[in-house]
Amino acid sequence: MEESPATMETSAMNAYVYSWKNPKKFFLGEGQYDYIFMCLPQWPWCRSEKLRPPPFFALNEMLPVCLAAIMGLQHALAMVGGLITPPLLVGQIQDSIEITQYFIAGSLIVSGVCTIVHVTRIHIPKTRYYYGTGIISVIGTSFTFVNPVIQSIEIMMSEGISFGDAYGKILGTLLVCCWWSVALSFMPPRMLKRVFPPVVTGVTIFLIGASLITAGIQNWGGGAYCQQYDKGLPARKYSECLVPGPPNNSTMVPGTCFAPPVQVACQGNGNVELPYGSQQYLGLGLVVFVCLVFLELFGSPFFKNAEVIVALLFGYFIAAVTKYDGKSYISLDNIHSARSITFLWVHTFNIGFYWPAIMPFLVGFTITTVEAIGDISATEEASSLATEGVEHRQRIQGGLLGDGCNSFFAALCTALPNTTFAQNNGVIVLSRCASRSAGIACGVWLILFGVLAKIGGWVTTIPNCVLGGMTTFLFANVAVSGIKVATHDGLPRRSRFILAVSIGLGLGVTLVPDFIANNFWGSNHHSQGLNSFRNAVVLVLSNGFSIGCLSAVALNLLLPYEQSTETQNVSYIPGGVHPVGKDGKMIVDTDFEVSKADMQPAKTEAMLRGQEGQFDDSARGGLPVLSLARTSVTDHRNPGPGAHGLDHHTADTMV
Repeated sequence: MEESPATMETSAMNAYVYSWKNPKKFFLGEGQYDYIFMCLPQWPWCRSEKLRPPPFFALNEMLPVCLAAIMGLQHALAMVGGLITPPLLVGQIQDSIEITQYFIAGSLIVSGVCTIVHVTRIHIPKTRYYYGTGIISVIGTSFTFVNPVIQSIEIMMSEGISFGDAYGKILGTLLVCCWWSVALSFMPPRMLKRVFPPVVTGVTIFLIGASLITAGIQNWGGGAYCQQYDKGLPARKYSECLVPGPPNNSTMVPGTCFAPPVQVACQGNGNVELPYGSQQYLGLGLVVFVCLVFLELFGSPFFKNAEVIVALLFGYFIAAVTKYDGKSYISLDNIHSARSITFLWVHTFNIGFYWPAIMPFLVGFTITTVEAIGDISATEEASSLATEGVEHRQRIQGGLLGDGCNSFFAALCTALPNTTFAQNNGVIVLSRCASRSAGIACGVWLILFGVLAKIGGWVTTIPNCVLGGMTTFLFANVAVSGIKVATHDGLPRRSRFILAVSIGLGLGVTLVPDFIANNFWGSNHHSQGLNSFRNAVVLVLSNGFSIGCLSAVALNLLLPYEQSTETQNVSYIPGGVHPVGKDGKMIVDTDFEVSKADMQPAKTEAMLRGQEGQFDDSARGGLPVLSLARTSVTDHRNPGPGAHGLDHHTADTMV
């Protein structure tokens, strides 16, 4: 009789507790674990034999403490680069290094706590609902909300509100909007996918990544502020000017003399202050990129999983040993001034509410909810678990509910929303470890990183150019993930049209934010309510992923679906004989010609197993098999039965 998941979890826990009696087994295991494999480098070329795969650790297998710590460290290092980036970008708006350090520490602590609860999974008493997924779906600070948060704070600060009060209003707004994510968790996943299919979520994720790449490139060149005023600060009124006139009759004309523009040097790169885009800054950022490529080529599984943080550390090391004109790119003052230990609520903010940010935040929570469905399913697949059935639906429901509640908890802890991280699925695949022990250990590592405040102090000493090299790669991965999601079901005409419109609007306002922000709707100095409504509309329309998502959703609901394209297996045979399809009839190819030399060997038939279609083995004669996408169209050249006895033919496209 097959054991239930709850029974398996209990049995594994009992075995884990029993192993206390054998310290060696408790900490190291009994010799079945290969500690060397994870750390040995790999030579990618000219290998005479394939690498031996490491053992697979199942979901409920309780790992020894040392192995769980190592596996958990891989997850923590894989996500720490992404965790520190959102609070670092938000912290750059204000001038207090201490506040930025606190944001980083708070993000790490909250992510660690939420990850432990998420991986453990809690059954809500007297209901059929769960809190958490019960698999290694780690939780981290979401990139989705970075741009709307920064835009909202900048608008409020331009109106004379301090950063602390503005951030408090953002936290209060998030405390309200996150319940939308909780409500969505009780909706059937099938309904969510119908309103938000891959083409909608994919284009939104792409626009999020594309908008964040701007911040990465700005930091890579030296910093956002010096990039904004690279051509010099705006000309300023200097004094009244003496206008030459007839002898002894020169006149003073007010307001006609201006000081020349002053080029702004970039700060945030230690003691080195150079103009934006200087070769010194670009070179240090390029070091990070080169290190990423090197690790992808030669790195061991451990270093490939943690390549983002490893490349960041290497770039930091090069910046530390490099000087320009006797000045260092690293200033350790922030580390010396940081506390040794910190925790949540060391700094607090007055909770308020900023209603113009409601729509962007609701869009953000909707996107993270739909995205989490795919992330959890991908984690299940990487963990060799079923991606359908009762257990799957329970994990989806628990994960979505967890994301909403985690975001509420994060806002209470003065942090940005926390949602499911997808990037750790690669760690599961490469390390072949799906054990929840590793997920719990990951949460412990993240809490430890956050409590040790010196780590947050160290993060603030990273030069902008080095950080920009890392974040550009990181944000580009977000955009690539969006492309992958958007093209998951292919690109029929309907999807291409939705993508074209939403990318045109979303990417357009991302590249040229003044398109909407300035003169689209002027301020009304006589009506505070109208001004607030105007700010809300402008905030939505000037945010790339908001306008892109809304347009994609609207088009997805308005445009009718086309006839679906079916994938069939057909076999090409020589002598001008045409392919044979699923219905046993021959297919006329109108779009392309296939030469025998271009075809793959016939063994590719095994790779096509499981798809629709059938083969005419008698006619094939051992020639290769191709997978063709068939869409039936009317043959206007041959309206009646012709040489092939067909009333219609099929236009075929190679897959």
